[in-house]
Amino acid sequence: MTSDNPDSSYPADRRLRVRRDLGVLAAGLVAFVLFRLLFMLPGVVETVYASGIGPLVVRPMSLVSGLVPISLVEVAIVSYAMWVLLAIGRGVLDVRNERRSIRNLTMAAGLRTARDAGVLILLFYVLWGFNYARPPLVERLGWPEWQPPEVGELEALATEAIDAANQAYWDIHHTKDAGEPTPMPADLGELDLALEEGWRRAAELLDLPAALGRRYGRTKRLLLTPIVARLGVGGFYFPWTGEANVLWDSPAVRRPQSMAHEKAHQRGTGPESEASFLGFVAAAHAPHPHARYAAYVFAQGQLLGMLARADRGKFRRVAMRRYPGVQRDLADDAVYWSQFRGVGTSLGRSINDRFLRTNRVRGGLTSYRRSVRLLLTFAKQNGGTLVPGG
Repeated sequence: MTSDNPDSSYPADRRLRVRRDLGVLAAGLVAFVLFRLLFMLPGVVETVYASGIGPLVVRPMSLVSGLVPISLVEVAIVSYAMWVLLAIGRGVLDVRNERRSIRNLTMAAGLRTARDAGVLILLFYVLWGFNYARPPLVERLGWPEWQPPEVGELEALATEAIDAANQAYWDIHHTKDAGEPTPMPADLGELDLALEEGWRRAAELLDLPAALGRRYGRTKRLLLTPIVARLGVGGFYFPWTGEANVLWDSPAVRRPQSMAHEKAHQRGTGPESEASFLGFVAAAHAPHPHARYAAYVFAQGQLLGMLARADRGKFRRVAMRRYPGVQRDLADDAVYWSQFRGVGTSLGRSINDRFLRTNRVRGGLTSYRRSVRLLLTFAKQNGGTLVPGG
């Protein structure tokens, strides 16, 4: 005998499931509230979480996920999307066959969405997000407050960065112009290991916590590159698997720096300016010419941008020091990114900006630009140079 109620075939413990799903969402919201409260206790976050619990959890996770040759983030996203589509299909079929009501389907979908959101938020902050509440890097390093540089100082450092990039280009090609864009090295595993060594040296140079100098999981190349690139990002860190991900076909003039940048996030760095700076130091100290090349191209771009605003004439004179091959690589990089500009890029930047502001990163997307301040302060603390041994 069957009931006339289309919802009667569902378990009698529905209320228990509702409480469970809402409880998971509540746990995620509690984690977010705790994160906001922890901004009042940055020292505790640094000591207990960033230098203690975080690395103990994330490093083993990244090493295990690093054993898998493909990016697990793509597997996770595709699998979840398929699961959602199948659930929707089953629900629609049940409604069509009058096994459940539209109201019941809508409520069930809402509860599952709330539950999944709670899981994602909770794991995000527990596994990585609390790092945004750490003290600023300059404070952790004991550096002085930011002081605007003299034009002469900017000119000298920009010149040094360009000369260092030229030397790295020569080390790769043994000519000032190879006649074609610089390719990535054949052995990407060797490059990744070199960046890990660069991180060891950077941690030692900056007196960073020992965990930052240890080896983490390798960088993954994204098969979904055309989709991700349209969001205007060169890579991203996926805290739920501990993976640093970069675009698989982005130009060699940028990609090693992107790898080092995402490895900074992998090691618990939240703000983008700090990740870019620490990625630069690691790449500049890596025993690999491609890593050094990308590092100094990044540094010169930051410094030349500030120099251009201060003195256009000096900017033009310094920029002319670039080797023709370096200039070719930069033009190739501009062409690569131009193909992805559009609505997706604007949307991606908007989402990224909102994400950063939600996590209390001052300035949102503009925080990327503040890495130049760290570069300049680092040079002052490093004998007036950005180049190892310079």
